[in-house]
Amino acid sequence: MAFSPNTYRTALIITALLWWFSGIGQGYFNYNGRFEEPEILLEAGIAAGAINCITDLGGSKTLYQGPMAGFTLNRSRPTAGLYITGTYKDAIAGRFELNYGVVHSADSMLEGVTTGTMKGRYDRNLSFRSPILEAGIGVEIHPLMFFTYLERDPPRLSPYLIATGGAFWFNPQANIDDSWVDLRPLRLEGQGFDEYPDRESYKNVAYLNGLGLGFRYDLSARLVLRFEWVKRTVSTDYLDDVHWENWVDPNLFSKYLSPSDAALARRLYNRSTTINPPRNTRPRGHSDENDAYWSGVLKLGFNLNRSPASSGFPRSLRRGLKCPSI
Repeated sequence: MAFSPNTYRTALIITALLWWFSGIGQGYFNYNGRFEEPEILLEAGIAAGAINCITDLGGSKTLYQGPMAGFTLNRSRPTAGLYITGTYKDAIAGRFELNYGVVHSADSMLEGVTTGTMKGRYDRNLSFRSPILEAGIGVEIHPLMFFTYLERDPPRLSPYLIATGGAFWFNPQANIDDSWVDLRPLRLEGQGFDEYPDRESYKNVAYLNGLGLGFRYDLSARLVLRFEWVKRTVSTDYLDDVHWENWVDPNLFSKYLSPSDAALARRLYNRSTTINPPRNTRPRGHSDENDAYWSGVLKLGFNLNRSPASSGFPRSLRRGLKCPSI
């Protein structure tokens, strides 16, 4: 009987999966042949904490211009998520996670400033909120677990470095008359207008890459507690619907939008009219840098394939990743 190429490919994939799953059950330390720790330890859990953003709007009242310029703790809001990791010999982990939160900021938080640049942002009086639904993959590196612990247990607290990548959905909104209005359809900066050929409409999905720091603590053989802080740089500058320096001609809204949307756009594109005469002599945004957002979360995880019996056996028989012993 002849087999098609698809049959061979299917058999190869099944064989590879069986080999990988069998590897999960193989141990890398053992106590009198009675227990083996999985080489790849699977962990799933939940996350909860705070999320915040760094965009063209709002920001700190200080003159600091470093990588966290614009960071303001009082604008943090709740975030939650789910995750699963596969950790090889406690040292290197791959992860997949889903997270949700809402970020927001407002120029009004700069009330009382007197410095020219910050005063101009306060007078601009723009504000926004945006939900964020994120799907990402990442890598964890646990430096302390690259060593061999033969005479004592490895530390239960393990700091680690995080690198992530993924995609997220966002939808900037503004509050008007006690209602939240989606800003993207209003094209407040002339996106798609013939008069502004370089201003293309942006999409609600963008990409991210993140770097961060975490701490893992083994509460027991099954339960794991983590804390993580991750800053994500994103591929868009429209998280807050603000990008271009020059203000759009408000008379063009009637040309490209429905009458109701045009009326909303004229009220929302330049909200400085609510606190002073229309202010369009200063830049609306800054197109030279994309937005960012960060999160600080606690995670509670459950080890899916570690035997509870491991808590009764010494962990000191663990072999490291062939690095110098300490």
